[in-house]
Amino acid sequence: MTEIYLSAVIPAPIGEVWKVVGDYAHIFEWHPVVEKTVMKEGPAADEVGSMRHCTLADGTQILERQTARSDDEYYYGYTITDDSPMPMTNHEATVRLREITDGDRTLMEWHTRLDPDPGAEEEMPAMMRQALWAGFESVKARFDSGG
Repeated sequence: MTEIYLSAVIPAPIGEVWKVVGDYAHIFEWHPVVEKTVMKEGPAADEVGSMRHCTLADGTQILERQTARSDDEYYYGYTITDDSPMPMTNHEATVRLREITDGDRTLMEWHTRLDPDPGAEEEMPAMMRQALWAGFESVKARFDSGG
């Protein structure tokens, strides 16, 4: 299993960042790799078990299921289903925010685990790191410009 951990300091209070990042149904509004999301019937977007169908900027279609969530502790977990066209299986990820009291900033963390398909052991983790980092950069820019 490959593990990827990235973090970034967001120049805004945790509650403001969570309003954006914690909105499971609207990742497309802040993540440049995700062009569109459609919530599937079932649990609401703020509930464990909710599923979002994502269309990525390159046209790739993936289905993600929310596996954990705490609005009080500012995190959610999700998995990309194994029928994804991406060359991987057993994907698990957690997006977590932590308060930085010095300067009223937020630490945003993204921890991902996955099993790359044979032949994609270098490509898939690199692609995932690039996608996650694009999300961080977008959130940072959103708050650098005043929210």
